[in-house]
Amino acid sequence: MCGVWEHADPSDQDGELSTEEWKTVIRSAVKLRTVLLSITGGEALLRADVFEIIREAREGGIAVHLCSNGTVLNSANIERLRMSGVNTVSISVESTVPEIHEQLRGQGTFDRTIRGIRLLRECAPEIKVGINFLITARNYRNMADMIPFAERLGVHQIKFAPIHTNLQHKGKRREEFADLIFTEDRLDELEAEIRKLIAAAAKSRLQTTSRTFLNGIVDLYRRPHARFRCYAGYAACAINPRGMVAPCCDMESTINVRDKPLDEIWRSEEFQRLRHGVHACDRPCWDTTNAELSLRLGVRGVLGEIGQTWRDLKFYFGRDER
Repeated sequence: MCGVWEHADPSDQDGELSTEEWKTVIRSAVKLRTVLLSITGGEALLRADVFEIIREAREGGIAVHLCSNGTVLNSANIERLRMSGVNTVSISVESTVPEIHEQLRGQGTFDRTIRGIRLLRECAPEIKVGINFLITARNYRNMADMIPFAERLGVHQIKFAPIHTNLQHKGKRREEFADLIFTEDRLDELEAEIRKLIAAAAKSRLQTTSRTFLNGIVDLYRRPHARFRCYAGYAACAINPRGMVAPCCDMESTINVRDKPLDEIWRSEEFQRLRHGVHACDRPCWDTTNAELSLRLGVRGVLGEIGQTWRDLKFYFGRDER
């Protein structure tokens, strides 16, 4: 789905931060009173030390969210996730229809992914589970159906986000995924499908993407350079596998945690210059990290989405004690 695996050499892991280096980063994050660590990839569970890294964060009082494609979940690593103290796990599912999911995620992945979700709910019921759905031109007619599907799987959350030509796809050639991008002639239908999704979500117990965020998706394609107040670099930052620190994953950086602790980087003039770059950023963006978080931090978001924000906090910061 994303382009990371296509332009990274999986045999070349020498440049990645070691276990101890990640622990040092986490201890520095604790000094900054960090409240949430989100671990993503690639596939995060391919790192054998990910459980140790999660445990370090949890012992420092940081809630941990892990993203996975779900295909490598088994009873052994689910038990290790449970023992590590991870709060939440989200798994990518792109359709209720196996053929559509596998067009996007690879042959034979649908059953393995669904099996992984069910096993996670069965073996570690205290871990809250979410589904991530990437909206593309191949699967958007299936969005509303994902709500009852997710309920039947027993998950707690389902999040929807539109495909971008940047972010995780920025390393890919446009022609490799052009058929996933929405063209002008499909936007009216996309808008109608989003209305169906919002109606389905309103009847559901599931925690999901805010209505404000969903209503803004079509504008990503109609007005791709529309601006909003972005808090990337203020509320959160991104650290890549080799230790480069940037306000978000779509920005380049020359600052590395190997050269300076994260808490010093956060307060540095160099990182402040990157924050100024956020103010000037004109890249098309409507992602569930910085865009939705920024909407929540704005006045309209604070006043208009109080209930939604509270449900988000309950998802990310609490383990289910049932």
